[in-house]
Amino acid sequence: MREITIFGVGYRAGSKAELLGELTAPLAAEECRTVAFAPVTSLSQAARDADYRAVLNSMSICAMDGMPVVRRARKLDPTLTGIERCSGPDMMRLVLEATQNTGARHYFYGTTPENLEKLQEKLRQDFPGLCVAGTCAPPFRPLSEEEDRADIRRIRETNPDYLWVALGAPRQDYWVMNHASQLAGMRVLAVGAAMNFLTGEVRRAPQWMRRAGLEWAYRIWREPKQFSRYAQNGLYYYWRCARQDLFHR
Repeated sequence: MREITIFGVGYRAGSKAELLGELTAPLAAEECRTVAFAPVTSLSQAARDADYRAVLNSMSICAMDGMPVVRRARKLDPTLTGIERCSGPDMMRLVLEATQNTGARHYFYGTTPENLEKLQEKLRQDFPGLCVAGTCAPPFRPLSEEEDRADIRRIRETNPDYLWVALGAPRQDYWVMNHASQLAGMRVLAVGAAMNFLTGEVRRAPQWMRRAGLEWAYRIWREPKQFSRYAQNGLYYYWRCARQDLFHR
């Protein structure tokens, strides 16, 4: 995989197969491999917020989640012809498929208790050989220090190989960075709505819309409350692209 920086955020660019290889590669006992999936919304926020930019840059891997980001990378470096969009939901499914029947242990942290129940049933159906080490749905509020320590203790006691974090960006990315030092031996992946997509609680855009880079339009149609977030970050992203291109010329 190749490195490329867009608006100060360092991405790992490559194919899904290449990223899958890095996500499933052996891990040293003292290592914590942290992964973020940063689409246009996250990139735009990070471009304006130095703290969040530092969070994404602290990750072992910051993957390109979004066709606009992939297209931008190709424009900045025309040699990146083989790179693909590597979204959290897509890579989560690929990792689950690759690790079933291997003994690898998975822990799911985030969403709601109801969704986690649906998730476990879905995993039994789609990945019968998968080992689920545990699940936890923290409340939708800042945790007390005691609650936070208890969650980390439960995670460590189950000794997972993969810890899937779905708290929504940027909260989940800060959570991963702040706890990485306590999660040695784990691959910790911030995957946003991936668990909701997998259970069907949130419908995903059709494949042709994803390939065309129009998944944002589908999300707005299904969830109108997302309009302000997508509009603000999308407009900023394209303004930054236009400004960068103008100065480059």
